Amino acid sequence: MLALVLDFQYRRLDYLDVPEPTEPVPGEVLLEIIEVGVCGTDRDLAKFRFGQPPAGQNHLILGHEALARVKSVGPLVNTCKAGDLVVPRVRHSCRPSCSSCSAGRSDLCLTNNYQERGITGLDGFFRPLAVDEAANLQAIPSELADVAVLVEPMSVVEKAYELALRLHVSGEVRRVAVIGAGTIGLLTAMLARLKGHDVTIVSREAADSPRAQLIQELGCSYQVNFSDLSADVIIEAVGSNAAACSAISCLAPLGVLVVLGAPDGSGEIPFLRMIVGNQVVAGSVNAAPHHFALAVKDLSALDRNLLNRLIERRSFAEAKETIISGSGESIKLVHRLD
Repeated sequence: MLALVLDFQYRRLDYLDVPEPTEPVPGEVLLEIIEVGVCGTDRDLAKFRFGQPPAGQNHLILGHEALARVKSVGPLVNTCKAGDLVVPRVRHSCRPSCSSCSAGRSDLCLTNNYQERGITGLDGFFRPLAVDEAANLQAIPSELADVAVLVEPMSVVEKAYELALRLHVSGEVRRVAVIGAGTIGLLTAMLARLKGHDVTIVSREAADSPRAQLIQELGCSYQVNFSDLSADVIIEAVGSNAAACSAISCLAPLGVLVVLGAPDGSGEIPFLRMIVGNQVVAGSVNAAPHHFALAVKDLSALDRNLLNRLIERRSFAEAKETIISGSGESIKLVHRLD
């Protein structure tokens, strides 16, 4: 079967004929991959900025944002059956498991020896068939199938938002700012609006652009800079250390900034202002099983038309090109494999 792989020996992204998986052993499930989303992580992997193939291999099958259908189940599996829709969770626990992984929180792994599908040490889902452990699958109701590929990125948003609200010591969050108008940023804005918060999105798109129009339809304010911005919670979702540093100065007293994508870099940090204002800066990555469940619940409650407008579907044959060239005007590129 054909898979989209990173070849670490020749440092290239290409399609490769790989063996079909064997029948699932006890506790495992054979999956038919329906579609796979592409994000900035895939593009950074394709530039070999990070990533690691499975032990003993030179290539890594890409794809960590997947929607799949259960084809068959191995012995001892009673949580799903053939025909069920599922979204695989990305991160697998370290071995031997640290205390976080043992508690089901591999997203908080203490050793950094975890493995991640399509990223570090485990093949991903850019292939027609894959096997995964039943314990790593999130059940998806059939009525959510058209937007279920957003469950994995939404789980990241759920964790970040949960963290921000927990760290805001007063619990009185009214104003939320989101830095970036990509998939994560827009899903964050949707979640914040669902919770009844006032939302401002800061991004570089022109004020009359289609993405800015979508932001207005979400009921959010839109700014192209940080001028006059003040928020109780700020979520950095653009991958810019400069933006993250600028956002700190926009925190209200007791404000919380959660950083999701900023790379290493330098910038001025207003420590005295943070101390006097009892402000918090935190990082967040990946998600726990309950965040995936929350993602399913909240996506079901959001405007389906607006969610579908985030997604542009293309063929599996186009995946190599979109990862290399970027998404263009598209917000979330998704490639169908069925």
